[in-house]
Amino acid sequence: MKSFFLIFLFISSFLSHAQEIEYLGLLALPDSTFISYKVDLKVQDGKLYGFSYTDMNGPHESKNTLVGRYDDKENTIEFREVEIVYTKSPIKELDFCYVYFKGKLRNLNGRAKIDGDFKSYYDDLEPCINGQLMLQSAEKIKRKYDKITSKVEKSNKIADSVKQRIASNQFFDSNERQGLMGGETLNVFWESKTAYLEIWDPGKVDGDEMSIVLNGKVIKESYSPLKAKTKIPLTFNKEINTLTLKALSEGTDPPNTAQIRITDGNGKEISMLSSFKVGEQVEVVFYQKDLK
Repeated sequence: MKSFFLIFLFISSFLSHAQEIEYLGLLALPDSTFISYKVDLKVQDGKLYGFSYTDMNGPHESKNTLVGRYDDKENTIEFREVEIVYTKSPIKELDFCYVYFKGKLRNLNGRAKIDGDFKSYYDDLEPCINGQLMLQSAEKIKRKYDKITSKVEKSNKIADSVKQRIASNQFFDSNERQGLMGGETLNVFWESKTAYLEIWDPGKVDGDEMSIVLNGKVIKESYSPLKAKTKIPLTFNKEINTLTLKALSEGTDPPNTAQIRITDGNGKEISMLSSFKVGEQVEVVFYQKDLK
């Protein structure tokens, strides 16, 4: 974790001048388990940087920094996850599996699919688990999905119950905005001793109320998110610091929802849409030290 801050600054500087490509797909494991996988790639002069998301909006959602390269002469792509940014998984063991992939790709323009076998490794480079990676550009998948949905909706041979399930599928919405539901905990690896919490209502301002507590100390006893962003400074004085948001009311349009953004003032950012009912709470736990 000591290198994370420098890695993040380098990536942030790189991203401002690079082409952006988004891929969506799956990781297929040997036991036939499928895990959603998203990669936001930035490419410049053959170098790749960005972030990967595993199990988006699931109970084990994780975000990692990613680096790699693309060789347009050999038509090969290679990337690996190098640092974890956050995870919803309980942190009981300090070993994380980082995905490594190398395969063929005709061109890196978001049109060709990326698929093949992947490997993963622990921090000490010991093998973790292998499987198959299947990715395609988010834009292309969305077009196919819309086309299939339109055909299903017009068909008289498909049951209404099936149509409803397809219509209510939140796959693309969930990939566009990561969420934090009532009862969930987001574990964040944070280098700075300070953070800035921004909370606002991304939709209709309807009178939601929440309390904001850091390490048992009340920061805001009752706060109602508005359209304007409110920035609240947080100071960490422990190795592990817990930020707790608890829903006090759901306003006129349940549930209690708010857009949450946490920054360190140096380019690092975590953004989540919280959604919880009265009495429920969400937690963001900041780990201040290298846990390896």
